[in-house]
Amino acid sequence: MLTDMSIPPTIIEETSKAHADALVLYARQFFAGRNLHAAEDVVQEAFHRLSCQPNLPENLVGWLYTTVRNGAVSAARSDKRREHREADRQVPLFQADAENPFDAEEIALSFEKLDCEQREIVALHLWSDLPFSAIAELLGKSKATVFRRYKEALETLREMLEEL
Repeated sequence: MLTDMSIPPTIIEETSKAHADALVLYARQFFAGRNLHAAEDVVQEAFHRLSCQPNLPENLVGWLYTTVRNGAVSAARSDKRREHREADRQVPLFQADAENPFDAEEIALSFEKLDCEQREIVALHLWSDLPFSAIAELLGKSKATVFRRYKEALETLREMLEEL
């Protein structure tokens, strides 16, 4: 059953073109190497939810990231439970690239060793290009805390990769 959308489709289309790829990358980090296609589903669901909103959210990008985060956390939990039941093969978070001097598997393993908050901050800043102030608002932390956790995460990754 189709319903009338309150938000013009052109706004949804423009927002999708501008932010969908970054949202997918952001959602992927919640799946930690499992069912990465689910990240695309989570983003698609977020845009569907946006289309069903009676009014355009005040902070559209923030609303999308919050919706994707909530959807990804929920979907990742479901996937993890399913994975334990079905013992699926894990898909790496990073793909190998012939032009990249780093081993994608080593980077993925190192990235997954970071605590959840550090992984999320790194993904939001590097993959989604969000400023620390936006990440702080999304996570309910101070900008200084987010920046400090980001720097700690990078230093931890650097140390882990140097040990290899």
